[in-house]
Amino acid sequence: MTHLNELAATAKAFLLDNPEATTEELREHLKDMAESLLADASDDYWDGVEVSHLHDAKANLREIAAKHSLSIEQHHHLAASLKVIDAAQKRVNEGDAGPLLDILKGFEATNVVHNGDSTTILKKVQGSHPSELTRKRLEPEVRPLEFDELSSIYIAEHSVNLLPGSQRDIQSAHKTLKRYAKGIDWRTHTRAQVVTLRDAMRDSSLADSTVNKMMAKLSAVMNWAVQNGHIEKDYTKGLKVKGVVSSRRAFTENELAKVVNTVTDEREPHKRLFGMLAVITGARCGELTQLTKADVVNEAGHLCIDINERNGKTLKNKGSARVVPLIDGAYGFNLNEFSEWVNALPDDNSLVFGMSRDIASKWFNEKVLPNALPDRDKNLVLHSLRHTMATLMKQAEVAESTAQDITGHTNSSITYGLYGKARSVNVMAEALRKTFGIA
Repeated sequence: MTHLNELAATAKAFLLDNPEATTEELREHLKDMAESLLADASDDYWDGVEVSHLHDAKANLREIAAKHSLSIEQHHHLAASLKVIDAAQKRVNEGDAGPLLDILKGFEATNVVHNGDSTTILKKVQGSHPSELTRKRLEPEVRPLEFDELSSIYIAEHSVNLLPGSQRDIQSAHKTLKRYAKGIDWRTHTRAQVVTLRDAMRDSSLADSTVNKMMAKLSAVMNWAVQNGHIEKDYTKGLKVKGVVSSRRAFTENELAKVVNTVTDEREPHKRLFGMLAVITGARCGELTQLTKADVVNEAGHLCIDINERNGKTLKNKGSARVVPLIDGAYGFNLNEFSEWVNALPDDNSLVFGMSRDIASKWFNEKVLPNALPDRDKNLVLHSLRHTMATLMKQAEVAESTAQDITGHTNSSITYGLYGKARSVNVMAEALRKTFGIA
């Protein structure tokens, strides 16, 4: 029940079920509600459905005033309840906290005259032993603390120190965790609930390596939550799946041919071009989806993609920064089509493919692969194209240093150090033509 619905309901209860309630008791209740409605985040209490119900809540209160025999004090309480609801709506809809502040100022002025605590007030009405119903009304409502709320606070607090790419990584992982953490109150969570969460991820389509990554993200949030007093205990530690070794492999020649055919048949050009660049460069999904028009460059007569950290982009490590030449005709890649697509983008900051990493990965893994390889095993994913590129270059006897420069596996560019940037691009282009069998 939201605070506003509670206000309407308890106002009705006070007036109809507890006609003996004193003015002080009614005022104390309204003051508590006004303070909560002012101090708490509005997202915690209102959504579109609940806001639409407020009109009914106010109508119910007005109906009480019209149909029931009430004292003057009870009528005052009804009017005050409606004012608190209206003031709270002002805060939510217009960002105007003034009406709630004015109401609280009124309560503070009244408290100068009526200086008594809630126990004293209750004694006047019920003696020394308040009823269980009244006790529950005075106790603050403790809402379940779900992962959605912790995630929002965690991301907001850490965003100042995170690059946009890192924020997207966390948000993506948290989006997955939210699906499996539904119904868990993290204030009172148990080890068994966390084990169930982990096992539910394992029972779905998530690989054990992905489950372990999700558990690491979850543990980071819960450790932070304990350190900052949001929860008392963290039961997420030590629950990673043991003995997980990446089983991803390269595509076979026959499998790759089917993948390329499916990508080529894609009607949406930005997806088709993304898929082709993933095939002929072995670049990571995030590296490709971050590319902007300004990152497509000419170097030593070759059209290249410049994978960098400029303008908020993120890379796996420093060695991931590189320039990779694009080879016309590689697996049917059309360099002119790609160049025309890039030139048509409105400005240098425009994303080349206009997709987030999640969308691009989902398109490849859930559309391309099922169509190309319906009987594939789950070890073949978009990232397998990197393994494929490394395997093809090894089979073509490309120098290891050059292969590492192309895939971004080195901590420092060996080829750049030997030849300089322009010559390095020529060396990589020659190596890629050899890999793709293009003279």
